[in-house]
Amino acid sequence: MPEKNCNLSATAPLMTSQFIGEPFSEPSAPKQMTLRIVQGPLKPYENQAILFQYNRLAEVEIPMWEFLHWVQDSPEGPAWHAIFETDRGEIVGHTSLIPFSGSYYGRRLVPAKSEYSFIHEEYRTAKIRGFEKSSQLRNLLYVDQLFRRCRSEGWGPLFISTTSAVHRVFRSIACYPVEIPVWECLLILCPWQAAHRTPNLVGWQRASLGFAGAFQRTAWSCLLPFSPRLEQTCSVLPGDLVPSKQEQPLSFFEDATSLSWRYLKGQYECLVWDSEGRDYLITKRGSEDRYLRVCQWQLTGGQPSFSLIGELVRLAEKQGALGVRWAAYGDNEAAAKIARALRKLGFLCARRTRTLLVNSAEREFFVPETWNLTDAMFSFDP
Repeated sequence: MPEKNCNLSATAPLMTSQFIGEPFSEPSAPKQMTLRIVQGPLKPYENQAILFQYNRLAEVEIPMWEFLHWVQDSPEGPAWHAIFETDRGEIVGHTSLIPFSGSYYGRRLVPAKSEYSFIHEEYRTAKIRGFEKSSQLRNLLYVDQLFRRCRSEGWGPLFISTTSAVHRVFRSIACYPVEIPVWECLLILCPWQAAHRTPNLVGWQRASLGFAGAFQRTAWSCLLPFSPRLEQTCSVLPGDLVPSKQEQPLSFFEDATSLSWRYLKGQYECLVWDSEGRDYLITKRGSEDRYLRVCQWQLTGGQPSFSLIGELVRLAEKQGALGVRWAAYGDNEAAAKIARALRKLGFLCARRTRTLLVNSAEREFFVPETWNLTDAMFSFDP
């Protein structure tokens, strides 16, 4: 599941497998399509068609096995899909809701996130059978119908992570923005590469990032030899961790089955440094154009130590990563405590906002404090 969730109005050609690589026919009659709501697993040619064009649209290269892992193998069952089709069976639009195991102060929930969304550009104004009189935009209509169906299955809350440009229009289908504060903290180890590759920066910000990164790199080159190694640090499988039993706000990936499903082998490192596995940290592997990214953690003291950051720096250097990124979500003391500790250890820490579009019959899920988020929810890309 990619972190980059396509704008729901963005589109690219999509054909069933027998049409892949061939142009769409040009029918003389006005374009029409049919909406189908179905729970997976889909047929192989449907999966092929959806992934082929999603990869093209998002400019990614998600392999089929990984796509199927997300849409078919969740512990809560396969995803539900909304599919626009022509009379010839050509798939010209798609979105899906992928379920997660969730808990809310001890109550079991099945939250679900929208992914793999697009509509073919030639069908943005096409008639939809059964909805000819609807005034809804196509990309709202199929999301609305899919959300209605999934709510009837007992799923919720349902949410989308997408660009701010579409937030206003989604209010018409009861998807409301929930703005969640986040401390975004960076320790840069490859300053000039980071200045060039870090997205969403203007020129002066890139220059500032480069200079700040040069200082961080120099400082940690001096500090690292004095950083004591954590005793009993080892790499383990996420399913072997021991998550806290404490009741929390809406939380994800807090059981062994979910942890095993969420963290694909070869893409993540899981560090444990106590014999019972209670203190742990899971990171997304870095590379020459990516930061090593802290996705999920459990810290007895509530904040990272000098020794732990030293281990992350060593790991980032081993992977050739741009640096270390740690995002602490929430407007609470726990997030602020992590940010303060990281700032003392040389991280650049900036206040940001992550916005989710949320659809739910329960009003508490529109309150930011309800969500216990980490980057585990936003780092699915390969």
